[in-house]
Amino acid sequence: MSDFAPAPAVTAPPTALTSTDVLLKNFGDRIGELEKNSHKTMFKKLTESASASALFLGLVLTFASLHSTFIAKPEADRIARLSQFNQAVNSAAKLRQELIRFSLDSSTPQLQLAMASVITPQILNDIATARAMLKDMRDEDIGIPQLLILINEAYTVGDFQIAKSFVGRAVAKTDVTPNLRSEALRYQGKLLYASADPSKGRAAFIEAINVLGDTAQSLASRAYVLADLVVAEYMTRDCDNGAQDFQRFVDMSKGLYDQQRLQLTMTVKDALTQLQGRDCPVPANFSSL
Repeated sequence: MSDFAPAPAVTAPPTALTSTDVLLKNFGDRIGELEKNSHKTMFKKLTESASASALFLGLVLTFASLHSTFIAKPEADRIARLSQFNQAVNSAAKLRQELIRFSLDSSTPQLQLAMASVITPQILNDIATARAMLKDMRDEDIGIPQLLILINEAYTVGDFQIAKSFVGRAVAKTDVTPNLRSEALRYQGKLLYASADPSKGRAAFIEAINVLGDTAQSLASRAYVLADLVVAEYMTRDCDNGAQDFQRFVDMSKGLYDQQRLQLTMTVKDALTQLQGRDCPVPANFSSL
């Protein structure tokens, strides 16, 4: 037996080739993992981008639909109604002018009557159209001049019910000049007298005079309203108030210019002359006109 023990086995260190293989393998696994994550991230980005685009497009379409429903379409409808309303008013005014012109040019009563029978239904149609449009129109879209045309036409043809609806819209407007406010109240007074309510009618006329103010500039307008009141009072046999207001008119007319005084006094004089023989006697100072 040998005195020497066998030497322990020694493990050889890994060769360079083995270390390189391991390194390459780890590196390859890392690249594969990165590539896998890269593809997943890109897909996720595309998915998120598409979802965001769809959401944005949906919001745009929703807002566009809301704008069309609540803003654009109502505004377009409002403009269309206003245009149709004004067309009806202008048509009625034009037809009335044609009828007056024909009456002045023609001296034959039969022709005048025939012309009136043709034009009056057209005016009534325009009034009905305007009234239908008026129901859905805002107050700020309607002017008192348009309403005055409709009031006058409805009053002239004797449709007091329709005239009342127009008067109500006109009197309810407050953002107007004193002259326009006075005209609305004057027509209200005429309508009330025609509806057999003289006390309220006279109150409306008095308010129409007072709203003009007691100034030299408003004298002609106040005299015009007072002249209309005097005629209404005598037509409805409101004799006492008629006599008092006639005297007021005579006194007021003295401050007018010659042409203004001539126009108004002749209007009142002609109307009262036609009413002679009714219940109210002719004013004592009638000849002063």
